[in-house]
Amino acid sequence: MRVLGWVCGGILALVTAFWCVTATADLALSAGLYGTPGTYKVDTCIDTSNTRKNSNYDCYGDFTPDGGTADDAVYVHLKDTGHDYPDGTEFDAQQGIEPQTVQRVGFWGIVGELFQVAVCVTILAGLGYQAIKPRRESHSREPSRRQKVADKVGYAVVVAVPVGILSLIGMAVEPAP
Repeated sequence: MRVLGWVCGGILALVTAFWCVTATADLALSAGLYGTPGTYKVDTCIDTSNTRKNSNYDCYGDFTPDGGTADDAVYVHLKDTGHDYPDGTEFDAQQGIEPQTVQRVGFWGIVGELFQVAVCVTILAGLGYQAIKPRRESHSREPSRRQKVADKVGYAVVVAVPVGILSLIGMAVEPAP
């Protein structure tokens, strides 16, 4: 049973690490740390969800680099935007290395990406804590070195959970651009 736990934990850690890398890159793009600044203009958004309960919006529009003309605009399909932007909505955006990679910049863009990073850190820190902590508690007064390290890793969960909750609340109250 322990081997199955390690295998499942390892697979979860790999998937989460990949998600964390992509979410962190998107967060850096939303923060304007790299890429080409510009404006994204929504042509239309479509609800791609099959259920009435949840919505999943894909938006289609043009990204124009700052200082560019209509001839410089790139048609971009944004997947799972989380918002049904009205047709014609414009917002500041940042284009990544790939022309089809565009993220909303500024406070609300960062808040949207911060949630994913916080979830990844929570999962990875939780897995790390479970892997590091001693199997049996020591009855000595001083905790073991291994327990001290596990406790420090556990602090990441204590920080990441509130950050994730606050960013989720921020996404819920986000005003339309």
